[in-house]
Amino acid sequence: MPLALPTGRAGQALAATLPVLLATAILAGGVMPLAGWWQDRADELARQATVLHHMEALVETLPALRQAAVQAAAGSTGGASLLQGATDSVAGALLQERLQAGLAQSGLMLNSVETLPGEDAGRYRRIRLRLAATGSWPALVAWLRDLQGAAPVMFVEELQIQPALHKISTAPGSFDVSCVLLAFRPADTTVAAR
Repeated sequence: MPLALPTGRAGQALAATLPVLLATAILAGGVMPLAGWWQDRADELARQATVLHHMEALVETLPALRQAAVQAAAGSTGGASLLQGATDSVAGALLQERLQAGLAQSGLMLNSVETLPGEDAGRYRRIRLRLAATGSWPALVAWLRDLQGAAPVMFVEELQIQPALHKISTAPGSFDVSCVLLAFRPADTTVAAR
C-alpha cells in the first residue's frame, strides 16, 4: 500500500517544516557537538600556551638562580641562620633553649615540648620541636614577631590557636597555642663544628 502524503495546505505546511526539522537535526546532531569540541580544543590550546609561557619565563630565571646558589654556597655555610651542633640531639637542645627563652620573653607559658626526629633536607638537617603553650593574644603576637628576626632562623608549621580550654588555671582571654617549630643545621658535622 503506497504512502499517501497530505495535499493542500497540510501538504504545504509539511513541506515547509521538513527542511527546518532536517536542518535542526543536523545542527543538533552534528554541528553543535563539533563546535563544542572545537571550543574545548581551543581552550586547551590556550591553557597549554599559558603554561608554556610561564615555563619559559621560569627557564629564563634559572641561570640567575644557579649563580645565586653558587654564591650562597661559596660565601658561607649559613652562619647565624643555622643551628650549631654536631648531632641532631645537640641542635635540638639548642633549639629548645632558644624556644624557652623566646616564650619567656614574650610572656607565653610553655606547657609541653617534644623533640621530633631530624630529617634530611639536602645539605642540611631539619630539626623540629612540637610545642604547646598558653598565653594572651599580645604575647602570642609578640612571640611570632620575635621569630621573624631570630637567629638561627626558625619556622612555624601546623600552627593552631584556640581559646584556652583550662579556664581555671589561665587568665581570661588566654589562648592555647600548638605548633611545630623548625630550624636547620648543616648535615656535615665538620661544617657544624666550624
